[in-house]
Amino acid sequence: MSTGSRDNFLLNSRPVIKYVEISNTADFVVEDFQNNVLRPILKFQNDLFIKLFMKYSHTKQSFKTLELEVKLKVIDDNFKRNSNLRQLLLGSVIAFFTTDEFVTYDNFTNEINKRIFSMLKARLKDQLI
Repeated sequence: MSTGSRDNFLLNSRPVIKYVEISNTADFVVEDFQNNVLRPILKFQNDLFIKLFMKYSHTKQSFKTLELEVKLKVIDDNFKRNSNLRQLLLGSVIAFFTTDEFVTYDNFTNEINKRIFSMLKARLKDQLI
């Protein structure tokens, strides 16, 4: 499979998400990347993220049996301290970048990673609590 056909396949596989276009600010590239790339990938990979979190999160008992406050703490703690889980989740997002998107990611890695983890944490909290 050529790079072009891989990129086309990835782009055509993503769900369409409507968003409000922002003005051209200094942060426009990263904001646009978040809306056009990250949000569709996170939606597409949602079920996988939940399964990965449930499998690799560090809890002494079943996550489903925990109280609300404890669940929130477990999610926050895993995003702070569980580097294996963080890297697994991050790789599950990056794997769905096209080659051009990876170039953008490479130029804004720190900011995009912060957004990925923030969005993933919010998504997991919304769905697991």
